[in-house]
Amino acid sequence: MEKRNKPESSRLNLFYILQVLSSASDDEHPLSVSQIRDMVNQEFGYLSSGGSVVSYDTVKRTLEELTDKIFPQGMDPDEAEARYGYSVICVMKKGNRFIPYRMPEEGQAPKQYYYYEGSLKTPELLLLKDAVETYSYFSEEDITDIIGKLVRFRPRSFPKGKYFDHAREEREEDSRLLVNIEELIRIIRNRNLAEVTYCCYNWKKKLVPRKGYPKILDPLYMMWSNGYYYLLVYHKKYDSIVNMRIDRITDIREVETDRSDRRGGFNPVQYRHEHPVMFGGEKEKIVVLCRDTGKNYIMNTVIDVFGKHVKITPAGDELLERYLHHDRGYYQAQGITWYKVVAEAAVGGVELWATQYCSDCQILSPKKCRERVKNRIAMGMEYYS
Repeated sequence: MEKRNKPESSRLNLFYILQVLSSASDDEHPLSVSQIRDMVNQEFGYLSSGGSVVSYDTVKRTLEELTDKIFPQGMDPDEAEARYGYSVICVMKKGNRFIPYRMPEEGQAPKQYYYYEGSLKTPELLLLKDAVETYSYFSEEDITDIIGKLVRFRPRSFPKGKYFDHAREEREEDSRLLVNIEELIRIIRNRNLAEVTYCCYNWKKKLVPRKGYPKILDPLYMMWSNGYYYLLVYHKKYDSIVNMRIDRITDIREVETDRSDRRGGFNPVQYRHEHPVMFGGEKEKIVVLCRDTGKNYIMNTVIDVFGKHVKITPAGDELLERYLHHDRGYYQAQGITWYKVVAEAAVGGVELWATQYCSDCQILSPKKCRERVKNRIAMGMEYYS
């Protein structure tokens, strides 16, 4: 018969068991009492002169009390995690799968246990890893640190090291991005102002302050869009929101102030779709003709830029003849369908987008927006002629 632990060491038994469960088990890899005992003794054996820290009976009794009183059968693991931060679940094997443990039955498999905590699934982990790795404005040190932390949330079945040998590439040597985000989170939470130095690159590829900076601004929100992280600030002079790339901010200082909170009702998703490529300015009604050839996938671009709330309808003959001088039949014979797209958006971003996709779209209104795109394309043609 195994010798039981000494009273002075029993206070640590629960820690030993939970440590093994959290590092070596999940719903697909539960552990038996014997496995847990052996792992505890292997990992913490150095604390005992005899190399044995816990006995089979100690592990069995501790887990049964834990799953009977704290994590009883039928308790939702997510509810337990919300309450305690984790859950310990008792299961048994039936066929090729594990099911919640039931009262003893004839031929029943023995109890096994696993530790449940909201670990990331493999697709989630890879998605986050790739998003971090491909953002060039993180320094090499940032990348290593963030991915190292992500590894801790991998499922037990995730192959260690296989997907975390990120490629070396040219990055910012001294990125302040994470420091800036941390400081801005605090300032926005405190509803204070921020003195900011906003920069641009010179021909030597160095960030230098823009004219007029440092400047005291009213930060409202931070938002990821078009592959970059932006700070949205309220511009008092124009009574509008201005977008600033956080990776181009070099210095931030909190400025305490008493002010009312203007962020009520702010919808970041709606704002993103109303401001293509994060151009600031007031939104206006935009009407665009878009050409669908069946191969250019223009609707993908329209949805990406304006969101799913955009209004899209087939363009009528009157509209086509007025702006393109042909009716629908003429284009249908060529396998082309024109659509009328109506959106509420800031014109600056729409103009840039329409210039980029000038072979597949044409702005109809506002007229001033149409003329600016037309002039921009004409100027570009002069450079290429």
